[in-house]
Amino acid sequence: MINIGTTDFYIDVSSLPREKFEEYSTQLFDEWESYVADVLGLPDYSLSLDVEEGSVKALGKIGVTLGALYIGIGQYGSFISGIETIQRQVRSASDYLGERASAPFSHTNKQPRIKKRGEDLSRLKTIFVKVKRGDLTIEQAMEISEEIFGEDTDEANEFLGDLRVSLEETPLDPQQMSLELDNIKEMELTAEEKKTPKPRKPKPKIPAVRPEQYRVQVWRKSKRSKRNIRVTRL
Repeated sequence: MINIGTTDFYIDVSSLPREKFEEYSTQLFDEWESYVADVLGLPDYSLSLDVEEGSVKALGKIGVTLGALYIGIGQYGSFISGIETIQRQVRSASDYLGERASAPFSHTNKQPRIKKRGEDLSRLKTIFVKVKRGDLTIEQAMEISEEIFGEDTDEANEFLGDLRVSLEETPLDPQQMSLELDNIKEMELTAEEKKTPKPRKPKPKIPAVRPEQYRVQVWRKSKRSKRNIRVTRL
C-alpha cells in the first residue's frame, strides 16, 4: 500500500468525555470519507484516522495500491499531469479534514495547526522535477522509483514501463552556467548573524492532574470494506 497523503492536526481544546470524543472522531471520519469519495479520482483507496485526546491531536492517511494509482493517473493524460491532478485532490481532502476537525470547536476561537504531506506521490513528482532539471538520469530516476514502491511494483507491471517512457519524454530545462557571484551573499554574513544565541533555561513545569484520555482509531482498508473502530485508553 502506497501512502499518497497524510494530514496532522492539533487543536488546543479541553478533553471530551469518552462518548462524545468517540462520536466526534467517528463523525469526522464519516464526513472526511464522504468528501474523499466525491473528490478523489481513484478506483480504490484506504483511509485511516487516529485521534487522541489531551487537546485534540490526529493523523489522517490516504493509501492506495500501485495498481489503483496507475489506473487513476491514466485518466488524466500524461503521467505528470495525472500525478499533479491527484495531488490537488489529496490536498483538497486534507484541507477539508482540517476544516471539519475544528468546526465543533469554532466557539473557542482556537485555530488548528495543520500539516499536510504528499508522501510517496510527492516523491514521485520530485523525480520528474529532478529529471527535468538534469539532476537525475533516467536510470537513477528508475532506481529511486523502484525503491519508493518496492514490492508494490509487482501489482502493476506496466507502471514502471510507462513511468520510464514518461521520464524519457520529459523535456530538460535549459542549463545555465553557475556564477561565483551567486555565492557572495552567503559569504557576507556579518558577525552578528553568525552569533549563536544562548539557549534559555526551560521553566520547570508543574504537573497537572490529567483526566482520562482516549485514542480513537477509525479506518477502512478499501472503499468497500467495513469501517473499523478501536478505542483505547492512553
